[in-house]
Amino acid sequence: MGLGAMGGVHARVLRALESRYEITGGYDPRLDARTPDGVDRLGSDEEAIARADVVVIASSIETHARLATRALAAGRHVLVEKPICATAAEASALVAAARVGVRLFVGHSERFNPVIRVLARLVGAEEVLRIDLLRVGRSRPGGASALVNLGVHDLDLAAYLGGGEVVLQGAVGSAGDDTDEDFAHVLFSTAGGGSGHVYVDGGSPIRERRIVVTTPRWVYHGDLLGHRLVRSTRTSSAKTDVPLPLEEPLLAQAIALADALDGKGSRELATGADGARAVQLAERASACFGSNGAARSSRFQGTPG
Repeated sequence: MGLGAMGGVHARVLRALESRYEITGGYDPRLDARTPDGVDRLGSDEEAIARADVVVIASSIETHARLATRALAAGRHVLVEKPICATAAEASALVAAARVGVRLFVGHSERFNPVIRVLARLVGAEEVLRIDLLRVGRSRPGGASALVNLGVHDLDLAAYLGGGEVVLQGAVGSAGDDTDEDFAHVLFSTAGGGSGHVYVDGGSPIRERRIVVTTPRWVYHGDLLGHRLVRSTRTSSAKTDVPLPLEEPLLAQAIALADALDGKGSRELATGADGARAVQLAERASACFGSNGAARSSRFQGTPG
């Protein structure tokens, strides 16, 4: 459901996997939304849910909780675009609504970025000392802050690469309530004993997505937009390019979804709990800024949940 930019991409990817998926139709309440090629336009979200075994939700953030809850209640598996919901409370309720036999997944497709796929494999057996993430560029219109709209990708990656839960250590930023600024610096520690920093800026005219991961032996510099990963030792300035797979992230995610529903495990695919954790972290970090959106630092400790 949702036939905007992301809905169109999902439709194209699923059509390319005709041996794994059959598209039963698509719905968008906006009459001017373009219907993707090869997709039957349906008349309501009820019809879309009734026809499907798996419901893909790529609508506006504020509709995620309502649509996903209805699909889960109807016994449908759900893949909902990130962020899973607009608020942590909605996210927790949605995770609780996924009853036995019904699966809830979140489109944290950055996990399937070629850089992240290779990084996850390379650092899997190493101690991750530090993770630094930068994500800047115009945030899409909507009520969510850049930290919720964009930063959830990086908060999810911090947990994914860092070995599990993330503990917020402090944050400074502006929620953009009374100013055009919408940025955040977030400090955190990881379950594996590492530390890290997320910087997100939803007002930057320059679009960048970067990650630096440090282990006892190596420093990895990744360009998530340019799909380039460079590795250097911690004792030398010499750098080496790391070969990356060429598979499109959303295509890889769709394959992992099909595999998961066929009973095969996939650590790469984000669960509802993963998505809820990212929103909880973003919301708690935003609380450090103050209710008026003024930038100020604060320390916060505690695991999400």
